[in-house]
Amino acid sequence: MYNGIDVSKWQGKINWSKAKKYIDFAIIRAGYGKGNVDEYANYNIEQCEKYKIPYGLYWFSYAYNKDMAEREADYLLRVIGYHKPEYPLYFDFEYDSVDYAKKNGVNISKTLLKSMATSFCEHLEKNGFYAGIYTNEDYIKNKYPSEIFDRFDLWYARYNTEPNRDVNLWQKSSTGKISGINGNVDLDVAYIDFPSLMKEKHLNGW
Repeated sequence: MYNGIDVSKWQGKINWSKAKKYIDFAIIRAGYGKGNVDEYANYNIEQCEKYKIPYGLYWFSYAYNKDMAEREADYLLRVIGYHKPEYPLYFDFEYDSVDYAKKNGVNISKTLLKSMATSFCEHLEKNGFYAGIYTNEDYIKNKYPSEIFDRFDLWYARYNTEPNRDVNLWQKSSTGKISGINGNVDLDVAYIDFPSLMKEKHLNGW
């Protein structure tokens, strides 16, 4: 097991030299919606590389059709540029995403969400990256068709209780405390050695 955190602008400017003593990896929000780059994404990437902290990235989706989802994957690729993340890249679609779609007259069905997540992840795979989906038990039961997790890796949010399914990445808490970070931070556990996998399979630029 490897212990990590996931971060975004909500953690502010992290002192990574302090945080690195307590973590094995980080998952960084690259951005959200139509090309909005998280204001700390580039800083967090640079700092993780400086302190040799393996990292992955995620994009918070506001897509409501598959073409929008594919464009979001492109925005994520632009943030990555020539960087070589050692953890996967994740599609993050949540309650706020559903609300945004409704405001634009679109009801997110299981079929639609499957097509969007697939479009996002397959676009990343075509570009040589390891792609996955971040979600929780409610979405697994009510929003995603179960077969999609046979196809793509699941980053599973389930707080304070160990996963009730096989997963490679588990988000275990939203109220973690880590030196170098003001306030709460999400805590994660990886069950496999992603950096070795990326290098062995020549993914993510390795």
